Amino acid sequence: MSRPLPPADGCRLEPLGEGRYAVAGELGLVSATAMLAAGRAAFAGQPQVDVDLSRVGRADSAGLAVLIEWTRLARLAGTRITFHALPDRLSALARIGGVDQLLPIAG
Repeated sequence: MSRPLPPADGCRLEPLGEGRYAVAGELGLVSATAMLAAGRAAFAGQPQVDVDLSRVGRADSAGLAVLIEWTRLARLAGTRITFHALPDRLSALARIGGVDQLLPIAG
């Protein structure tokens, strides 16, 4: 199994193998820039990416922006990305911001 990518100020992107990843920690303003870069590097060249968000503790609008940007970058690269176990806080922020339909959420 692959080793976790370097932590991004309290949040990390963990490779689980075969295009699967888990996000663990606080996905927000402090970690957003590093998480965006981690995803960009990790997802490059993959046809399918599945991201498990069940271990995200706290999240804010900057965390939501990371998911939106990962989605945009994936679409530009021809990669299919799917988010799993979206935390309630991120789901609510997406609905309030009217961007919930932009995110490819499983289930």
